[in-house]
Amino acid sequence: MSKASTRSLLAANRHDAESLSARFPALLAEARKLATNLAHGLHGRRKSGQGETFWQFRRARHEDPRSAIDWRRSARSDNLFVRETEWEAAQTVWLWRDGRAGFSWSSDKALPLKRDRASVLLTALAISLINGGERVGAAGQMQRPVHGRGGLDRAGRKLILHSSEPDCLRTLALLGQPKAVIISDFYEGSSVWQDRLQNFKAAGVTGALVQVYDPTEENFPFTGRTEFTDPGGGTPELFGRAQAIAPAYHDRFEQNKDDIAQLARALGWTFIRHRTDRVAAPAFLSIYQSIAEDVR
Repeated sequence: MSKASTRSLLAANRHDAESLSARFPALLAEARKLATNLAHGLHGRRKSGQGETFWQFRRARHEDPRSAIDWRRSARSDNLFVRETEWEAAQTVWLWRDGRAGFSWSSDKALPLKRDRASVLLTALAISLINGGERVGAAGQMQRPVHGRGGLDRAGRKLILHSSEPDCLRTLALLGQPKAVIISDFYEGSSVWQDRLQNFKAAGVTGALVQVYDPTEENFPFTGRTEFTDPGGGTPELFGRAQAIAPAYHDRFEQNKDDIAQLARALGWTFIRHRTDRVAAPAFLSIYQSIAEDVR
């Protein structure tokens, strides 16, 4: 690469970084508002389990080991008692959004980029989960999940300002059967995604595949002479009568949707779709509900 090309690439990257940083406060505020409006947070996991916070004493059972007996409490009675702790084995939820150039696109300046809408959905989910005592990780950007206020700040920045390549999903350490939420347009096809998610299937991970797409990608409103360009830098395609390919395009678009839905079913996951010209709250609620049952 020539020095001029290198300077041009660096300038473009710097411009993209500055643009994203400028949008960060607004995106974070949108995510916080979305999380705040959620009817119920993930709180109140009042049940016994592996933790440190005292919950209650109970009568010892024959299967309890001697090490579980609370001898101080038992000394005040003719019975043996076990000191139970509140469940604190926080659920881990891994979050990932597509970082490809084609996902950083919108058909109209009045619409959010697909990437930005995905970032808001995931950051709002991270806020709700961490506030509920769970652990959250940005897949491909964190080796370990985080929790607490400090973890929330870190996760939010990762989810909004940064992204990772899809191949990171192949090698993600999935310990303790975590949950996962993966957001993409999934235009690379179900066979590609099936291969990427083998690691999740083998580990027994469940979660949600969330397809975020632009209305133009569904409606295909083009007519006449139209040139289509790939945001990732592919070769442009020129069509003299764009409307002539609309039926084939719609068939392919619907088939891809059906294929990804079938993949989600095969994984035991939930498939959720969201169009960027619609409000984010229903999609966020659907994502939350798809994983909330096992983390409450």
